[in-house]
Amino acid sequence: MLPKTTYSLKNRAYLFLILSSIIPLITIGYISYISMYSLLNRNTDDGIRSNMKQIQVSLSNVFANLEDSALQLAMYNGKVADDIETYLDTTDILTKYEKKKSVIESISFINASKPDIGLIFIYYANKHQVMFENQSVQPGFDPAQLPMLANGINATFYGPHTTVRTTHDSPVFSIARKVNLIEGADMYVYLETSIKLFEDLLKSQQYKLAVSSILVNDRGRIMYSQQEKDFPVGSIIDIAKLSDTAKTKEIRGGYYVFSEKGQQGWYVLSAVDTKAYSSDIRQWMGKFAFFAVVSIVASLLLGLSMWRIVYRPLRTINREIMLLSHNKFYSKLKTTGILEFDSLLAEFHDMKSKIAGLFTELEEKERKKRIIEVEKLLHQINPHFLHNTLNTVQWLARMNGQDEIDRLVALFTRVLHYNLGKEGGIVALNEEVEALQNYVDLQRIRYAYHFDVQIKVDPALLDVDVPRFIMQPIVENAIYHGLKDESGYILIEAARIGAELLITVKDNGAGMSERDIERLLEPLSEEHKKVGMGIGLSYVRYMLDVNYGDQASMDIIGEKDKGTTFILRLPISRGTGKEVRT
Repeated sequence: MLPKTTYSLKNRAYLFLILSSIIPLITIGYISYISMYSLLNRNTDDGIRSNMKQIQVSLSNVFANLEDSALQLAMYNGKVADDIETYLDTTDILTKYEKKKSVIESISFINASKPDIGLIFIYYANKHQVMFENQSVQPGFDPAQLPMLANGINATFYGPHTTVRTTHDSPVFSIARKVNLIEGADMYVYLETSIKLFEDLLKSQQYKLAVSSILVNDRGRIMYSQQEKDFPVGSIIDIAKLSDTAKTKEIRGGYYVFSEKGQQGWYVLSAVDTKAYSSDIRQWMGKFAFFAVVSIVASLLLGLSMWRIVYRPLRTINREIMLLSHNKFYSKLKTTGILEFDSLLAEFHDMKSKIAGLFTELEEKERKKRIIEVEKLLHQINPHFLHNTLNTVQWLARMNGQDEIDRLVALFTRVLHYNLGKEGGIVALNEEVEALQNYVDLQRIRYAYHFDVQIKVDPALLDVDVPRFIMQPIVENAIYHGLKDESGYILIEAARIGAELLITVKDNGAGMSERDIERLLEPLSEEHKKVGMGIGLSYVRYMLDVNYGDQASMDIIGEKDKGTTFILRLPISRGTGKEVRT
């Protein structure tokens, strides 16, 4: 089974804090964007359309005014029409003069009542003749050369174009209305009006963004443009795509186009650059992005602060756990100032105290168990039975004159009495040395060859307490493993090193390998059973551990064919064992 992926608390805290900041920001930002976009665009669209409507109405009024004035001159049953007809029909010079004067007066009256109208005259197309003009007209006038804006039923609207007056070059709008006075005669009333009002109206538009106004005729040709670069005069626009209710984007790339249709069929367009049109939205989005970043940074800083609040107590708890893993049960309780964590630390501290008590109880049980095992080893042989049997053997030897046997049994009895004695587990060093000497003498009789054993003990240490039967197993091991001929020797030394008693047992025997030493230290191994009582070095280790714990140690240094050295280190204590014998 694959292990489950784990994540740190810090990373998860940062993730949730960022999400808790981003999700509301995205939600609020989306709703705000939709609302702002709709509101700003609607306000912009309404403002542009309002101004366009004003332009369209004003320009329609201009053309309506021209058309009304032309109609007054072109009425069939009006005085002006009669005068023109009489003027054309008569050959009398005086009558012509009077009728011409009458028509010019009528034209002047119209001109006076409508000062926006400038040049007025009658154009006789059959003869290419200009008649009854109120101002001088450029020679070669031809309406067909004028830019047509819209074509009505009986009237044609032109402009903007340069005036046909001889003394001016200002731009004007104009109208040519057909007059049917004489059968077969192609005659028109021509009127001009300045476009200054139209230009002033364009200049007075109040937009928060750049808007270019464009005038298009009823066939889609641009007649006037404030944006010559992208909407040049004379170019064609597909008027089928224009909409009176919505802005159009397909007319020219990069522009929104608004349109209003005039009464005469022409169009007023307002072109807005798409980037400029969305500038308010972009500005708002920039500000929103700035505040969003600030908000996220603030959330991260807040998350860092919260993480520190949580991390420090966690570090304290981790420290307590590490101390527990190193068996340090009695550290001082440190609080964090946070109720929940302090409660947890208090519970953990109580748990450590209980664990320490359990360890102490377990160690005491183990110590008692080892004491029992040692006592069991020491009592494997019935002391009373052995003593009685050996005394019988000793008396029989004396009765038969066997002095060597008598001496052997006497030494063995003393050694056995010491080793199996009930005086306690701690004795003075001089008792342990005396018993060791008896054991060495007994071994000399046992083996057929002589070996040298030297015991060197500092007299000042004879009253130092040592565990009973702690040196004999080591010497026994040296005799059994090390001495094979009469040249062997064993050196036993007891000296003080600082606050420790250093006991050294060194032989010049065959030595031991690392594996031999390990096998020798195994409890109740076959090697132990080959020597002495079958107790061996495991007994020495038990006694050191039971009486001194970590304060005592036993080291074995062995090397093949160079002998073996045992080193015991015990803490020095006095007064427990028997008094020193003198």
